[in-house]
Amino acid sequence: MVKLGGHILMDEKGELRHHVLSKYVDIVIGLWKEGVNVHTVVGGGRAARLYIEALASLGASKTLQDVIGIEVAKLNAKLLAYALNAKGVSASFADALTLVDPCGDRLYVMGGLSPAQSTTAVAALLAEAVKAVKLVIATDVEGLYAEDPKKSPRAMLLRKVSIGEVVNILKLEWEPGSYKLLDLVALQVIERSKIPTYIVNGLEPQNVEKAIRGEEVGTLIIP
Repeated sequence: MVKLGGHILMDEKGELRHHVLSKYVDIVIGLWKEGVNVHTVVGGGRAARLYIEALASLGASKTLQDVIGIEVAKLNAKLLAYALNAKGVSASFADALTLVDPCGDRLYVMGGLSPAQSTTAVAALLAEAVKAVKLVIATDVEGLYAEDPKKSPRAMLLRKVSIGEVVNILKLEWEPGSYKLLDLVALQVIERSKIPTYIVNGLEPQNVEKAIRGEEVGTLIIP
């Protein structure tokens, strides 16, 4: 199970990172041919934030901001599903967990589901539904740091952490479009399902493959 941050597919200018999308698709296809099913949840990224900022300036409720952000994430997910199908992979976009067949051989691609719920939480729930052996969170940093690496360049990268350590490190935010790496729902699902979870730099898609294959990369969260 992979959570692919929307900002991995789209840069800050709102332009699609075609090379990242193409490389990720190739990795999923390669693993699929080996008999490894990789399901994916995609975030909204920069495009979602632009809509959320516009709605906020218009006085829209946070619920509506979340709903629109979800729609953008779904568009990103549909793009990925199409890219996989175009290469011959049996992939389905799903907008509800009830549509997921845990015993099937299809790859599922999802976006957001509910307001006030991050796409990382969706990924954890989908991982639980399909009985995934691991969850890989692909973001734009190398892993989980003791401090925010964008604010503290010398912050230490943590290789292995427990759920409790993650809770203590992360300052969870609940504003639309601002969910950072992991939110409380995602952590609770990871803990109850005992899903080993990696946080890796998805701007280099090979890191996702390394995590799937069990190589040491990024941060491993031990539930």
